[in-house]
Amino acid sequence: MSDTGMRFKQSDKTFIPAIRSSQLAVEIFLQGKWRVHILWNLRHGPVRLGQLGRLIPGASKKVLAQHLRRLEADGIVVRKDMSDIVLHIEYELSSAYRHLVCGLLDRLSESGAIYLAKSGNHIEKG
Repeated sequence: MSDTGMRFKQSDKTFIPAIRSSQLAVEIFLQGKWRVHILWNLRHGPVRLGQLGRLIPGASKKVLAQHLRRLEADGIVVRKDMSDIVLHIEYELSSAYRHLVCGLLDRLSESGAIYLAKSGNHIEKG
């Protein structure tokens, strides 16, 4: 485990220079088709799995649950079991990573806006 709490898998044959370690951390942090979508939706507060499924319609609940478990294992997301009688589990960004994740997503959003402005491309919702 690294200082950030994230787990890195390396084979014995792989050597990653120290200069690339932060780049690798970002790649691992953002890996997966739905990771950014999940983090984007969690930045606004706690979300239940079913709610997340409605917010990200292209992703199956199974895949979302796998990503959430991984994010939880890495300490980025906190799983809160608020069940009393009815099963009620919410996920939210951990306090340790909230600032980092929101800052990263803001930068990605700014970069996307600059790209769209310079390229003349337009993305339609819906």
